[in-house]
Amino acid sequence: MKRYATRSQAGDAAAVAHAQADGSPVAQLKHLLDVPAEACFLGFALAHTGTGDYLCLAPDRPHGSLCRWSAAPDKAVFFRNWSAALQAAAARPEADIVLIFDIGDALLVFPAR
Repeated sequence: MKRYATRSQAGDAAAVAHAQADGSPVAQLKHLLDVPAEACFLGFALAHTGTGDYLCLAPDRPHGSLCRWSAAPDKAVFFRNWSAALQAAAARPEADIVLIFDIGDALLVFPAR
């Protein structure tokens, strides 16, 4: 079973200034957020602003049209690109976009904004 860790967003201007200029956007995010290079970026997800729960598909709904909230980030609906996450967040004003990384024995969750 994975443990979950939530970290605050990197807001340090010095960290941003020292971000790698080369490499993929995911590599740059890992550097800015101090995530291990070997971590796997799972994608963007929506987290409820009040509870911190993650938007996931209801397992009893075969078409996935109805969603529910879960405390487990590994059950979240993952969006692979920013525009899809923004579109989903626009339909759910009670949610914020987060980034989720898998570091093997844990998932790291960061606010996207």
